Amino acid sequence: MSIRHIAFFGGAVWGHARPALQFSITLCIKSPNLVISLLLPANLAAVANSPLEQFLSLEAPDVNVSKDVRARIKIVAITPPEGYECPAELAQSIARPFKDSSVALVAYWSRIHAEPQDLPRPSMLIVDIFTDYEREQIKAINDVPILFWWSSNLNYFVFHFAPEGTGGLGPSFLKALDTISDIGELERAQAELWSPTSDEIARVGDAPPLHQYEHACACGPVLPGAGFLMRTCTSSVFKKVDGHIICSGPWLEPKALEILKAQFETTLKKPVYCANLQISTEKGGPNFPPERLALLSPPEQGIIGFLDDALVKYGPESVLYLSWGTNFAPFATPWQADVFIDTMVENKRPFVMSQATIAAIISPGLEDRIWRATQAGLCATASWIPQEAVLKHKALGAFVTHGGWNSTCEAIGAAAPMIFWPFAVDQPFIASSLSEGPEPIAWQLYETRGPSVTEFRPYFFKDGPKTSASGEHIPIPTGTPRALKAEFERVLIREAAPGSFELKERKERMVALRQRFIDSKQAGGECDQSISTMLTSIGCRMRT
Repeated sequence: MSIRHIAFFGGAVWGHARPALQFSITLCIKSPNLVISLLLPANLAAVANSPLEQFLSLEAPDVNVSKDVRARIKIVAITPPEGYECPAELAQSIARPFKDSSVALVAYWSRIHAEPQDLPRPSMLIVDIFTDYEREQIKAINDVPILFWWSSNLNYFVFHFAPEGTGGLGPSFLKALDTISDIGELERAQAELWSPTSDEIARVGDAPPLHQYEHACACGPVLPGAGFLMRTCTSSVFKKVDGHIICSGPWLEPKALEILKAQFETTLKKPVYCANLQISTEKGGPNFPPERLALLSPPEQGIIGFLDDALVKYGPESVLYLSWGTNFAPFATPWQADVFIDTMVENKRPFVMSQATIAAIISPGLEDRIWRATQAGLCATASWIPQEAVLKHKALGAFVTHGGWNSTCEAIGAAAPMIFWPFAVDQPFIASSLSEGPEPIAWQLYETRGPSVTEFRPYFFKDGPKTSASGEHIPIPTGTPRALKAEFERVLIREAAPGSFELKERKERMVALRQRFIDSKQAGGECDQSISTMLTSIGCRMRT
């Protein structure tokens, strides 16, 4: 059986690499003659084996299949060549990990084609969203399809890259690429475009309309390195890759996929492959298996112990779990964390926060608040939260999340109701999609956008104040501490209260959404066919 080899650069941050791990498993289960070299920077490669084994146990419970798939996924640590120095303008920026790993990828690609290898030459290269490379250089070494790995959803891809008529950023990004030749000037232009102040309405498919300025609804000024990231991203999509892999599916975002197929497949002849949500679901339901609990570290087990105690003391659905992910926090308004903790403690509602979330915005009084909440038995923290186990615990009422795609997908897998606290990028689109409309499966916080919300009013409030399903008044947001506290009390304390009608309804809708996801994974479904088409294009056989 002729082996097919895919080189898959999973990205420089865990939020991109984790779904790449999961997708690699999916691909190798589908095709028995496929080998994947999963390329990761050394810091991620060092920790990738444990989650890989965990995902394998869920996706391939048959021992023989699991062993076979594991043998065909090679985790490869890539490092920049000796003597490399990161450009000074990126050395202290958010872009550095992506620049360093991009240089490492290009060096790896050259090396494996120049030196003897155990594996055959790659038949395909998959690159992360923020990969800096030259198409001609890659193709001159080995002229294989280059696919773009988009670990977010379809609607946000439309906002970034779709043509005129959607109100997104695509036409402006493309114009900048076509008209600005100086890289420094191009990166400055791309950075400004990424953080728009325009009130133009974006209609991206399945999400409700949003103003362009809501793309960075609570992020403050553009961060150093953002221009590099946008240049690499947009040039890859429009100029370099031969197709796109997107971690969603038509069962969830059909209109967005229709827009993308019309542009990229019909006009540009670049296929769009739907990888579906990159999460696992236990067949027994949204509960965390006891055998996996035993594998958690002592601090992680301490979090589960806190939830167990809360279940006894306060009952089911009593705990809220707050996480802003690894890259976001209310940096410009750190007092918002104080208001959150004060609200929870005053109302004796237990909660879980990660220490990474806390450390991101350390401000005077915050550590003391956490300590007092912990002493009162109302708060648990750890350096690493076992998120899947927390989301599936019976004590959990709702997940207070920034709304990144990975976290949203994990909540869907656990059927956990969400309270969105979005900051930027895909988060406002995801939050609006799932919290607005006649049958929301989540809540969205608006006062968290801070004082600038008075100037940049959310489209949701275009006709004035709202009324919640429970009959409560929802004022036009002002972003003040007083308004934020009132919103926290309405959403966190009353509407998401244990046993409340609103929480019950959202839970039921999340259970139904989880089942739709499970159904979408069946053999012969649209996502399954999309993956098969991608693999057979390079000669992979499909498992029968």
